[in-house]
Order: sequence, then structure tokens, then C-alpha cells
Amino acid sequence: MGQGGVYVLGVGEIPPSSSLRDLDFREMTFEAAVQAYADADIDPSEVEGLFTAEQDFVEGISIADEYTPDQVGMRLKFNMLVAGDFLEALFHAYMAVRSGLMEVVAVESHARPSEIENYADVLRASLDPHCLRPILSDPYAIAGLDARAFLSKTGSTTHDLSLVVEKNLRNAARSGGPYGEALSAEEVERSPFVYEPLRRRHVARFSDYVAVVVLGSERAAKGSDRAVEIASIWQTGATSGAHQWMRSWGAMEWVRGALERVGRDLHGNPVRSSDLVEFTEFFAHQELQFLSGLLGSEAEALRMLRSGDLDLGSALPFNPSGGCLGNGNSLNASGGRAFVDAVRQLRGEAGRVQVKGAKAAIVGSLHTEISDSGTLVFLRTGDAT
Repeated sequence: MGQGGVYVLGVGEIPPSSSLRDLDFREMTFEAAVQAYADADIDPSEVEGLFTAEQDFVEGISIADEYTPDQVGMRLKFNMLVAGDFLEALFHAYMAVRSGLMEVVAVESHARPSEIENYADVLRASLDPHCLRPILSDPYAIAGLDARAFLSKTGSTTHDLSLVVEKNLRNAARSGGPYGEALSAEEVERSPFVYEPLRRRHVARFSDYVAVVVLGSERAAKGSDRAVEIASIWQTGATSGAHQWMRSWGAMEWVRGALERVGRDLHGNPVRSSDLVEFTEFFAHQELQFLSGLLGSEAEALRMLRSGDLDLGSALPFNPSGGCLGNGNSLNASGGRAFVDAVRQLRGEAGRVQVKGAKAAIVGSLHTEISDSGTLVFLRTGDAT
């Protein structure tokens, strides 16, 4: 166990579903928190602070985190809202523990896209109000442009994107993801274009989801044989939804910067040490972009995909959970699902999609579907006694 390390003590979730309208979001959050505290074997009174990833526009209420503290037992305690993805909030929680400011903290995020009737309008509000917002009725057109740039740059085809879909839907069918099914790449290719060159099946459908994770210091992790270490975490990227003219079309520039920083922390190459990768691919081409950033080569990423080296039981299982394509786009909570799935892999609790002997994992998430910015986490098991 490293000096001053930060550890995952417990995880809880309401599994992704196309609709959880029979549960109020407060009930969902409460149930996930109960699971997380039981999993960590702690009482809520031991948790010193809460970090939440919510967004007012997505929630439909101002001060989106005002209802969360009561549901997770954090009333009158430290509460920090991060208007972004789950892994962004996790980064802040990590720093609070790593700095010694707090001993035990909770991280929470929930999403109910099934209740959003005009998500395209919500996402469009993040675009530049003068140059982009007036001309884009659907911001996902940006993803289509990015996918076209990737295919042109690499010489790949829509069939490669369909191979990603085939793999992830197959994995989700085994993991219990709501959109899992046995669908061949050829069948995916028969789905119509929606944001050319992206076909309908290349776009993740929506799902409701809640995640609560308990983090603790090295001292708090002592005595636990299930604690997973956050060995390094970093977020980077300058392209928000508004500043599309700043991005490098067809590539994820943020991955390289985050990987370099994580590599310095680990004194080595994180990819070579990883047994699996979980990533929030909202569109099929984004999985290949992320992998290209990790490997430093689009050609190698395509070779691994086409040869089956990203499948379960292969060299580097990528999204063994089924990713967003198989589990759904849970908006700002998507990174939480990927993170929880990776933690369970390292604990040996992933069931039918368990990666044999998994000891280390990379988890990545985009801050939004259309931004070139994100967070990278390196998890590993270790002796927590």
C-alpha cells in the first residue's frame, strides 16, 4: 500500500435501465447509498463529506445537489457540487482525501434521461450562442462530423464502428445491460444513418442510473481485503461543448495529456499494466479514438479491434461491461457506471464478464458526449491491511 493512498471502500448503484420512473430520484439515491455504506462496512456518520456530479439543466432544478445530502446521510456536512461527469467529482473527492483534508468521503451522481423530453435542446444550450447554437438543431451532428474525420484520417469504415457495437452489445448481454443483444456487425450495418457516417446502432441509447462510491484514506482502508486503490487520476482537455473550433477533429487530444500525467505518477506505462479498460463511448467511434490515444496509434487500435484483441478473454478487454452502447448513456452519471464496473472487476465480482486475474484497470470518461475533454483513472488492487 502506497503512502498517502486513496482507496475505494465501497460501491453502490441502481443498475442502468431504460426507465426507472417507478422510483423517485431521491429513492434511487438513498438505495444506492445504503448499498455503498454496507459494501464499505461503515456507518454514514463516519463519512465526512459528499461530492456530487449534477447539472442544473439536466436535473431541471436550480442548485441541483440541494436534495442529495439528505438521501445519503450528509445533512449539515461538507457538500461540493461538480457540474460535470462523475469522474470529475471523483477527482475532487480524491484530492480531499489525498491532501488529508478528509478521511472518508462519498461521491454520488444520478441521471434520469427518461424524464427529459428535450435533451437535444438541453445539450444545445452548452454550445456557443452566436456561431453554433443557431445553426444546430441537434448537437449530435458534431459527433457525426468527428466520426467522419476519424474515418477519413484512419482509412477505416463504418464496418469498424459496427464491430465495436457488436462487441459491446454482446458483452452487455452477458453482464445484464439493458441494451445487450446478439447482433452481428453486418446487422448493425443495416441500421439507417442518423448522423452520417454514424448509424442508429452506433449511438448509445439513454438509461437511468445512480452510483454512490465511498473513498477513504490508507488508514480507513486498513483491515479491508476488498479495497481498490486509485493509483492515479487526472483530467484534461480544452474543448468544451461551446468551443468546438478548438478541437482536433477525429481525435481525442485530451487522452494523451491525461495518460502522460498518470504515467508519471505510476513511473511506467499504464496501458501495459492494465488488464482491462472501461470507457464511456457515447458513439462507436469514440471507443476507437480513446484506444488510439492510449496506444498512441490509430492503426494499432484498429488492428486490435479487427483481430478480436479487445474481446473478453483477449489481450486487453475493452468495455467488458458493454460500455454505454450496451448499458446506455446515463449523462453525467455514465462515468460512475464505468467506474463501478471496473472496481467489481478488480474485486473478482463481475460475474459472467469477469476478466480472469484482473489486477489493474483504466477507467475513462468524457465530460460530455460532444466535448474533447475527460478524466482518466488508474485502479489497482493491493494489500489494504
